[in-house]
Formats: sequence, C-alpha cells, structure tokens
Amino acid sequence: MEGVVYMEEIVGKLRSFFASGETLPLAWRKTQLEALRDMLTRESKALEAVLHEDLGKPSHESWLTEIGFMQHEISHVLKHLSNWMKPRRVPTPFFLSPAKSRLCPIPRGLALVISPWNYPLQLTLSPLVASLAAGNVTLLKPSEYAPATSRWLHDNLPRCLDARGVAVIEGAAQETQALLTHPFDIIFFTGSGQIARHIARAAAEHLTPTVLELGGKSPCVVMHTQHLETAARRIAFAKFINAGQTCVAPDYILVEEKLKEPLIEALKRAIIEQFGPENAPRAMTRIIHRRHFERLASLLGHGETCLFGGKHEIDSLRFSPTLIGLTDPNHPVMQEEIFGPILPILSLTSSDAMAEAMTRIAIHPTPLACYLFSDSKQDYQRLQKHVQAGGMVHNDALMHLSNVHLPFGGIGTSGHGASHGEAGFLAFSHLQSNLLNTLSIDMPLRYPPYSPRTWRWLKRLMR
Repeated sequence: MEGVVYMEEIVGKLRSFFASGETLPLAWRKTQLEALRDMLTRESKALEAVLHEDLGKPSHESWLTEIGFMQHEISHVLKHLSNWMKPRRVPTPFFLSPAKSRLCPIPRGLALVISPWNYPLQLTLSPLVASLAAGNVTLLKPSEYAPATSRWLHDNLPRCLDARGVAVIEGAAQETQALLTHPFDIIFFTGSGQIARHIARAAAEHLTPTVLELGGKSPCVVMHTQHLETAARRIAFAKFINAGQTCVAPDYILVEEKLKEPLIEALKRAIIEQFGPENAPRAMTRIIHRRHFERLASLLGHGETCLFGGKHEIDSLRFSPTLIGLTDPNHPVMQEEIFGPILPILSLTSSDAMAEAMTRIAIHPTPLACYLFSDSKQDYQRLQKHVQAGGMVHNDALMHLSNVHLPFGGIGTSGHGASHGEAGFLAFSHLQSNLLNTLSIDMPLRYPPYSPRTWRWLKRLMR
C-alpha cells in the first residue's frame, strides 16, 4: 500500500515538473512517445508474458489488441502532433478589427489515469499517450486485478520515460480513494458505471473534469442480409476475443426471425473456425478472477436454451464461447452488461423488425456501441437516426476502435468524453481562446457615451 505521504510526494513532484515548463515543447513530447513505442517493440515478449500471467492471453491477442494496437496509435500521434499543437485561426467580427482570434491547445496540467483489468496494457497506455502528447504530467493507477501487468508498468515505465513527468502507483480501492482526495487537472477513468459514479463525486469536490469510458449492453441487430457467413465471423470475433471481456463486445443479438436458425448455424461454424471445438476451445483468454467467473456462471440455468458451448471450469477460469437462445427479454442475462463469452440471441418477430429492435434497445441504458448487419442502407440510416449510442457500426463490430481517426467514447450512461488520436489529444488539452489586438489603431465607436447615430452603427456591426 502506498502511504498518503508518499502519494503527496509523488503528486507534488509531478506538479513541480509541470510548473517548470519542460513538458511544453514538441521535442519533449515526441521524445516520450518515441521511447514508449520503442519500449513496446523491445519488450514485446515480456509484455506478452505478463498479459498471459494475468489473463491467459494468447500471444496473437496480446499483439492485436494491446501491443501492436498501441504501436499503431503512437505512430499516428507522432505523425500528426505538430499540426495538432498549432494555434488555429478562427474568424473575428468586424467590430473587433484589426484584432485576430485563435484557439490554442494548452496542457491541462496533472492528469490521473485509472485503468481497468481487461486490456491492462492498452487501456493504461492509450490515455498516457494522449496525455503526453498534450504536454501533461501523468499519474497512472493500473488495475490491481492485473497484478503482473501493473507491477511491470510500475517497474519499467519510469525507466523508459521521463520519471519527472510520469509516475505509477499500485494498489486497490483504498489507494484509489486516497488518490482521489488530491486535486488533479483531469481524471481519465475506464471501467464500470458504478465505480465511475464514485470517481465523478470525488472529482466534483475539486471541480476536476473527467473523461469516463464505461460500457453498457451493446446490441447487435441482424436483418435483411444475404451475407450471414461474413456477419457471423465478424460477430464471433468481436464477441469472443478476450473471452468477451470487452466494453464494446456485442452483448446480445436481435435477429429477424427468418434469419435466426441460419445465423445460429453460421455462428457455430465461425466459433469453431476461430476458437476451436464446442467444449474444447483452443487457447483463449481466461476469465479474470473467480468472482467474475461465478457471476457469469450464475447467468445460466434460468430457462434459456444452450445452443452452443456452455462448458466452464472454475479451477482454470476457462469459459467456452456460449450461444443461448432466449424468449424472455427479462432473463437475468439481459439485466446487465454480460462482459464475458455468453451471447444471447433473441428473435424479432414483428412485421417491422427494425421498429421492434429499436424498442428493445431503448429498454436498456445507452450503449457504448450499436451494431447492425444488413444489406440495406435505409436500415442503417433509420437505426442511426433513432438509437443513441457512443458509436454506430454498419456490417462490422468492434473494429471502429482500430481507426485512430474516429473518436472513441460513450454517451449518457456509457460515459462522456472521447479518446484515441486527435480526440485524445483534445481531451487532455484546454482550447484556450486567444484575442490578439493592437494599440496602434482604436475604434472610438465602441466607447460610451453613444449618440443615437453611433448606437445604430454599433448595433449593425455587432449583428
């Protein structure tokens, strides 16, 4: 446990370094980002090892979703950072002539990043990249549920980066609560809505802005398509990678009745192709800990039909990809985000399947993502217009995260603020308004007293 005095010392040192101004130049920011990218390349095997220790992640998943993912994001930021940092000219009203106006991104100061266990490397480093790019100093709090990754970051990040500007504190809920008593300039949290509410309350005490990346029951609607095999492959990949422990994994499927059986068969083939036989899958990420495993297991056995999989072993924390058929929309599995390898499938039986789908989606809190598989652009336009979601994807799932040009974030109960690419840079920056005037020219019209004539002119100029 990190003592309160020790935390105060770390926070104080980070603030002092920020006050020195050394984080402001482009050169410092690029040096940190390049060092971080080099570390990911140099230490890839060590990182694969700690990710396997924490979650049993296969090496290909570690690279696709964590190591390689971050290398790509850092390269993108390095390519565009100098342009993002430049002041941006904006129009100036005529009555302010000859002044010029601009927006200047400046760092917020001291950032706190609280990261989760499901992607313990990516979801710690991605906000760190954005914070460094914006010129902040950063305090990282990795998840205690991924202890090997947390320890590795604690021991190695300060060696590879400027330790005056980046620090890592380990611990559990007690340490997080102690951290939140300190005033930060921005808090970036990824995790559950329940914990986010505690963080938001603590942040409010210091008027600290927050970026909250949460979750929700992300729906997957399937209708009006002749490409079920492709749809099934994409859904299976998005749902069962990382054993379903992904905030934007398809949480449940709403499928047009006539497509239900063909889709189920296509999903079975896709799962076997990607993850192995029904009850003896190839190496998959395991469930993070016993309590989460027991919660997932408790969602089964309430009248659902097991269509595929269902095998789970508590000793190994392995849970097979599982498809279940539901007729009851009030089944326990539909009451909260599943966050595991269980995929419920429900039929759309109405003559207007899209209207039925939208009604069912509206029952749940605002999702982080909404997926539609359909050959109809009109279906997508209708869903996109009427369903609120952090992200909307047509004929794919999960992959919008891999486009660094797309902001990633939630709306309503799925969070607020955005990250990735320029959106992350802006989240950790303050867009400072600049008005630059001259003293060599002055417009008497602006000053009182105003005659009726000057008042008429002034009102015209200000329209």
